[in-house]
Amino acid sequence: MEHAPRAGRGGGAAVVLTLLIALVEAVEAAAWHRAQEFRAQARAAAEAAVLLRDAAALAGGRPGAGPEPRTGRVTRAAGRGLPAAAPGTGTGTGPPAPGSAPAGSARLVAP
Repeated sequence: MEHAPRAGRGGGAAVVLTLLIALVEAVEAAAWHRAQEFRAQARAAAEAAVLLRDAAALAGGRPGAGPEPRTGRVTRAAGRGLPAAAPGTGTGTGPPAPGSAPAGSARLVAP
């Protein structure tokens, strides 16, 4: 195999440098576009906050007032949520009672 003339092999470093510059420019462009999207989202959120404040003022609410903070412990209201398991039903969190059938199985009783 013949060696290439010196003039024909000399552009390798320049090609690699050009590719690296193009890669850096592409990464910078992607970051710039992402920043523009974030700015647009922040601007839209600020405009939405102004609209919500105006709507609350028109509805008779206090402008800038958020929900009332909870100061005490909250307990479950009667009739809401999941009912408590009856003792011995096997729906508790503990291990099954001795002699009880595994969940989902039918117990056969001889007549």
